[in-house]
Amino acid sequence: MISAILIAAMPSALAQTEPPPESLPTAEVIEARMPGFYSASVEIDSRLAEYPAILTALREDELGNMGEFAMMALEDHRSWTEDAPSWSWNPYFSDTGIAVTFAHPEVLSLNRNTSYYTGGAHPNQGSNPIVTRTDRLRPAGLADLFEDTVTDSAGLTALFYAVYRELMAMKRERLGADFNEAMERETWLAPLAAELSAFPGFTLIPNPSGDAAGGLMFHFDPYAVGSYAEGGYDVPVPLSVFEEYLADAWTDVFDGFPAHDVLSESGDAFEPMLPAEAD
Repeated sequence: MISAILIAAMPSALAQTEPPPESLPTAEVIEARMPGFYSASVEIDSRLAEYPAILTALREDELGNMGEFAMMALEDHRSWTEDAPSWSWNPYFSDTGIAVTFAHPEVLSLNRNTSYYTGGAHPNQGSNPIVTRTDRLRPAGLADLFEDTVTDSAGLTALFYAVYRELMAMKRERLGADFNEAMERETWLAPLAAELSAFPGFTLIPNPSGDAAGGLMFHFDPYAVGSYAEGGYDVPVPLSVFEEYLADAWTDVFDGFPAHDVLSESGDAFEPMLPAEAD
């Protein structure tokens, strides 16, 4: 229904573009725009053509998202011109990229990143990664991958410690002289915990040979664990941290170690401080 409204309102706004014949096909691009009001695009990894059911479902989802974005932009523009006719309108935009990060005969890992502007001082970024079985689009979460995901379970505690210390190490490297460990512990990293709601979306990191996943990559958006100026954080956790806690249905997907640098290790000084340790 949303797509129909979008196309009816803008007969030539929606287009699916093909790469030039002389170039290798790298992506499918879907675009929608109304000049002066908004623009939206979605770029889909060409490798998803090997998974037609997933590709079809993603296209449908993204067309729905684009339709909702278009209607929001038009409604906001209407309100803006009525409430503040002397102010200038900055067109909204939304640009999404969907890329395969790991492909396995049974599992597909996708990183979905969006840069968007809906008013305010600057654009924003957001990630909505997807890990799904290859037969159809059915996103899996930590509750599917792990045998036990109750709060403070052994598996979630191991993940919490690994994510926390890696974030601290990444912040020290990124912020340099501005890194303040005590401030980070008391503010940005304080909400982290061994509970499902504390973890952001994740993708699978391939092992060096690419035949299995060697770890998880947790994607923290800007503002989630740091200021906007810091940007987002993609936090790797190697398989060795959580292998013993995997559900049986997922053990065959993982093997080895991640083909990605990890800055921290178990027991280092950046691990979270328990209340007794902090006193």
